[in-house]
Amino acid sequence: MPTPTGPHLCYALAARQNARHLSRLYDNHLAPAGLSVSQFSILSLLEAYQSLKITSLAEMLSMERTTLVRALKPLQAAGWVVAGRTSGRAFDVTLSPSGVAKVSEAVPLWENAQAAIEREVGQDRAVRMRDEILELNLGG
Repeated sequence: MPTPTGPHLCYALAARQNARHLSRLYDNHLAPAGLSVSQFSILSLLEAYQSLKITSLAEMLSMERTTLVRALKPLQAAGWVVAGRTSGRAFDVTLSPSGVAKVSEAVPLWENAQAAIEREVGQDRAVRMRDEILELNLGG
């Protein structure tokens, strides 16, 4: 019997399709705060940890350092994030007071996005999905 093939069996395609759907849903919910889900994730991590080395933040986000530096530029321009060089190429990233306010503004919108996913797939399934993805720890 031949091995089944086709794009519908591709793990990467399935993951990307679902990731794009989730990103669009979160982006739509966060739009009134002027944030994308990627930006919200960065701001939320900075709020939780107060100050992070750029390399640590990049690792937490599973991003290349240079990609993160580019993603931080609009957040810095908006005055929500402050970056300060500590030594050599290393620098710390912190949330400014206006960044803290931006996270506070966005949290209810993010909570609405969470609830929308739970309505779409069911709360138990949404929690299982997140937990299974975290348990896989691919690339981590």
